[in-house]
Amino acid sequence: MLEKQIQELSECYLKSKEFGIAKFIELAHSQLSLIENDYGEVIYSSKEKFTKGKYYFLGLNPGGSGYIKINDHLNEYRKRTQDQWSEDDINKPPLLKKRAEELFKILNYKLCDVFSTNLIFKTTPNADSLNFGFAGLCWGVHLLALSIVQPEVIITCGNDKKESAFSFILDLYSDRNCAPDKKLFEEYTISEPLKISIKFSKIYIQDRPTLLIGLPHLSRFNYLNDTVFQEKIRELTKKG
Repeated sequence: MLEKQIQELSECYLKSKEFGIAKFIELAHSQLSLIENDYGEVIYSSKEKFTKGKYYFLGLNPGGSGYIKINDHLNEYRKRTQDQWSEDDINKPPLLKKRAEELFKILNYKLCDVFSTNLIFKTTPNADSLNFGFAGLCWGVHLLALSIVQPEVIITCGNDKKESAFSFILDLYSDRNCAPDKKLFEEYTISEPLKISIKFSKIYIQDRPTLLIGLPHLSRFNYLNDTVFQEKIRELTKKG
């Protein structure tokens, strides 16, 4: 069924981006029917970024008490001409926004030019109160978006072994079953005292080679000024 939806989306997008966005919203509603009346957020980018791009930026899920239903946030996407990381957005933590901007500045990009979302769309006060099972429910929407964005690089904010966008995607697309003894990802330490590290792996999503990079959570660790980190993240993303 999902393959058919991706094909429908592709056909609509070829007619026009607006038509494609309308179809994406329609299909996303069908994927999220079980949670669309809950508080949450789907895509932070403007509708202009619903196009092919180098990066796909993923957090875990929206935090806080919630301010909008998933259904309404999804419907608003058709009209969104400005990304939700803008200066007047009071719903995103200022520190997280600032560091996300710094991250992509290191990569010679602007955050507003990157397709940004979360693995799970449902809002929770914190990660401890999140049901990680919702990741499977939301992943169909990501596959729809990924079929359009076709990123060379997926960067996740957080790389925890158990519950992060990095671990979820790695488990889905690594060749663990084909090569059980093979190391699934590489790791590069960027802060020796705290043992903070970048995790990365070359995977295939929708038959496209994609570099998956898991970073320590940007709101928990301040490592962006580290020259070793800057050199490594540029090196990785340059190779793609």
